[in-house]
Amino acid sequence: MTETDGLRWIRLVFVDVFGAAHAVALPAAHFTDALEKGAPFDGSALAGRARHFEEDMVLRPDPATLLDLGEGQGRVACTVIGPDGLPWLGDPRTALVTKLTELGSVASTYRAAAEVEFYILRADGRPVDRGGYFGELEGPGSAVTRAAASRLSGYGVEVISTHLESGPGQYELDLASLAPLALADALVLAKQVLREEATHAGLRVTFMARPFVNEPGSGLHLHQHRESSGDGDGAALFDSRGTLTVVGRSFLGGQLAHASGLTALAAPNINSYKRLHSGPEAPGDIIWGHLNRSALIRVGSSCEQRPAIEFRLADPAANPYLLVAGLLAAAAHGMDAGLDPGGPFEEDIGGFDPATATAMQVRRLPRDLDGALDALLADDVLVDAFDSRLLSRLVDGRRVEAEDFRAQVTPWEVEHYVDEA
Repeated sequence: MTETDGLRWIRLVFVDVFGAAHAVALPAAHFTDALEKGAPFDGSALAGRARHFEEDMVLRPDPATLLDLGEGQGRVACTVIGPDGLPWLGDPRTALVTKLTELGSVASTYRAAAEVEFYILRADGRPVDRGGYFGELEGPGSAVTRAAASRLSGYGVEVISTHLESGPGQYELDLASLAPLALADALVLAKQVLREEATHAGLRVTFMARPFVNEPGSGLHLHQHRESSGDGDGAALFDSRGTLTVVGRSFLGGQLAHASGLTALAAPNINSYKRLHSGPEAPGDIIWGHLNRSALIRVGSSCEQRPAIEFRLADPAANPYLLVAGLLAAAAHGMDAGLDPGGPFEEDIGGFDPATATAMQVRRLPRDLDGALDALLADDVLVDAFDSRLLSRLVDGRRVEAEDFRAQVTPWEVEHYVDEA
């Protein structure tokens, strides 16, 4: 929509390099000027917590994303224009828009549905309930999730389902397939709506990868497929039987080949690595399979009951613009180079066997944030996918976090070492 009748204020929303959403509130009467000329803001906010200097930038609203939030409030997603009047490639949304143009049909045919997991907490940080996986519990957590789903549906973002997850107070919201930019926009919107609905109920929602010891982590699973491009079956990822085509295998092969570097985009912070390698529901190795729930990528039926390539590495703290851009760059390289993923690795009744993994020479994902950042910088395809200013801000900011974390003394350390000789 571009009609602003009934709106008094419009939030111009942008996302910093770490994935946090920010906004400038604009009187609705000034929206037409913002569409034509942009709205000025301090571009150093794009660096998030890694702010170093002031930069005069301009927010350019995307009119296709304008939403009426009710009560005279509107919301629109923005890209960023630099001082030279050109798109600012240090902006995550602009980076994705640019990559979509570069990749042509690879990007224009890409679609993905999303499973977003999160915890709903009481004001004191305790889980709101203990319902259990796919439980029928009715309570404030379920009410928050359904209210958010209803709002998203009203905004044109189709919600397939919601349900309780394995952890106490843990829920999942499933979004129907969207094109790359619409998907990233919808994920930012979904997190904001969930936060607002939780606040209205006197609760909190967290998208931390693993907020509780001995409880499951929260993932962001993307079920990827391609729409028809008019090129016939040669562009499809799956044949009529739901089996991977040659193109599909190369698509999968590209994402596996670049998995180590993608980890920095999919698992973006210190806490992300408390989820990875922590059990059978989160990946720790660069493998794919059909039934294996520890696989980095699963190939099978999606939450929409259609064949899909499910990327399971990400958690909901990921910046969705950078994540989707990285996935597309990796897949495009796989298709261009004809990369083959090899055979699937399926767990048996006894579960994942490390001895077997060693025999098969399975590569491990990075074990911590520093390792993931190193892998990202060593991956020429992913480095070339982003502007150097964006990458430097992302990497430098996360390095600071890692250094700060190493300086902390945790309760675990005190418990184990305070009385050690």
